[in-house]
Amino acid sequence: MLKDRRGSFLDLNALFVLGAFTVLLLHIVGFFMEAQDLYPSNQDVEAVIIILLRFGRSLFVFGTGLLLFYWYKHRPVDWKTFWYKRWTAIVLPYLIWTAIYTYVTFQTFDPTVLVPEFLYSLLTGSSFYHLYYIPVYLQLNLLFMLGKSFLERHTRLPLVAGVMVLQAAIYALFHYLFVDPVIPGIDWHASPGLQLLNHFYVNGQTYVFNYLFYFVLGAYAGLHLEAWRSLVHRLRYLSLLALALTSAAIVGRYLFGQVTYQEGLNIFHPLYMLYTTCFIAGLYPISRYLGNLPVLKDRLAALAKQNMAIYLVHPLVLFLLESYVIFRLPFSVFGLSLLMFLLSVPISIWLYQHTSPAFWRRRRLRARAPHRQPVYHRENPV
Repeated sequence: MLKDRRGSFLDLNALFVLGAFTVLLLHIVGFFMEAQDLYPSNQDVEAVIIILLRFGRSLFVFGTGLLLFYWYKHRPVDWKTFWYKRWTAIVLPYLIWTAIYTYVTFQTFDPTVLVPEFLYSLLTGSSFYHLYYIPVYLQLNLLFMLGKSFLERHTRLPLVAGVMVLQAAIYALFHYLFVDPVIPGIDWHASPGLQLLNHFYVNGQTYVFNYLFYFVLGAYAGLHLEAWRSLVHRLRYLSLLALALTSAAIVGRYLFGQVTYQEGLNIFHPLYMLYTTCFIAGLYPISRYLGNLPVLKDRLAALAKQNMAIYLVHPLVLFLLESYVIFRLPFSVFGLSLLMFLLSVPISIWLYQHTSPAFWRRRRLRARAPHRQPVYHRENPV
């Protein structure tokens, strides 16, 4: 088995790259939307872009489920090695960048300020506005460890459909308890159980129960890969049509005032869940085709390997660009957005690599290795 499998499953590489790029684009457009006084632009266009591009985390959950069950299906797992790999590849960089972001946020070395905030941010993924996905990813791996045997035995399309209904029911539960309460006046601090329920509502994006459907859909795809490929290929035109219709419905609800901008951002709404499902099903055959094209597959695989780098580091790069660079440039909002996008990807990758313990360990080993002269520089022993 490959020591490093990142990017080696070609079907998903284009989707993973698209997901990483849309996260970056969301944060760029979001900055300009919040800074209308300094950078005036069409706020409705920016809002629509942000609303429609919020499928990234659900896409990554699907991909995580697919890869976990594809690589480990129907075989025993060395869980010690499994978690050690996640410690070195995920948790350790997350610790480093949570510490960096905590300092950038508070700009002090006072341990009475930094230590509590660092520990809280570590648990909640709140040190910067998007790191909550790392705790979600670790929960997905825990769910995989606990549910592997059950899902291998029972994951078929009826189970996937049932989990989709369950996911919609979870949304309805929170909606009718908190947003449009059918039982008004509940004191959510009256008991530990009510406090916990309130906590789950407020911090829902940090918990795996809001992503169960995409994980189980990914598990089905990984366990029955050829059946999944055949299914999405047969339904590709229908999926793309449904994607267009659900996109129009989501945009129309916002533009015609049926929902506010904040309500439109809710990716757990059943309509958005249907939109994201159509996106995954409709674009999977395209991603598979692009991932296997000789001219693209190596580039896509290389970029897919850098998803963690782009995800973890780009907020710092954007913060520095927004604070010290872009206001000096006489470009339009579109020009500034494009520049920020093009700069953020390579800078994020470089910073991630140079803060990685693995990078410095390899560099130390190379420095200690004996220098070998090329053969053509050696003296002739005769």
